[in-house]
Amino acid sequence: MPSAGKTKRRKSSRKKSELDSALSQISDESVAAAKEEFQDLLAQAKGDTSELIRQNAEELEERLVLLKKRKIDKEDFDHFVENQKRDLRVFIDSQPAQAQERTEKLTLQVLEVAAKVAIALI
Repeated sequence: MPSAGKTKRRKSSRKKSELDSALSQISDESVAAAKEEFQDLLAQAKGDTSELIRQNAEELEERLVLLKKRKIDKEDFDHFVENQKRDLRVFIDSQPAQAQERTEKLTLQVLEVAAKVAIALI
């Protein structure tokens, strides 16, 4: 089973290195804590057993890379984040009560922190 998780991580290693490269360029100390929190939450989300949580993390990562490359603007990124939040709230509400807090952390919270980090990327 652990090898399956490693395989998935390898598939996105190119994207991860692009994002890591972009994040490493952030030198603003006021964003440092948000950047670390984002990287931790994103790693947790990408390793989660829920396909929707993993998919959200991967799409978020792609959007941040596009934002950094200026292929999308901040307004497009914000629109993506708001749409994801709306859709994920429905998913969170459908989860058993004991799973809702973790699901919210790996979806809504990662999106909120990404929005803070995105400001430093542009």
